[in-house]
Amino acid sequence: MSFFLYFVAFLVTVLASVVAYEQGYADPLIDKFGVYLFKAKAKAEEKELEAEGLGAGKDSLKDQLEGSQQAEDVQLGLGWVGALKMNA
Repeated sequence: MSFFLYFVAFLVTVLASVVAYEQGYADPLIDKFGVYLFKAKAKAEEKELEAEGLGAGKDSLKDQLEGSQQAEDVQLGLGWVGALKMNA
């Protein structure tokens, strides 16, 4: 009996997720997750450059990091994560 209830709860969750995605309600979540993901990547790149001694603390360098550029692309609806948004 409990297996059946878990299965029904799983199906309802999947169905609600699909409907939310199709209606565009998941766009803010996709946007926030994508920006968070790529900003973390930019931070890791920054620390890597800092470890190499390349002066990663400069603001001009932070804008050129691949992760920062990808985070901007997500907000503009570009790239593989930004393309997931329905209202890009």
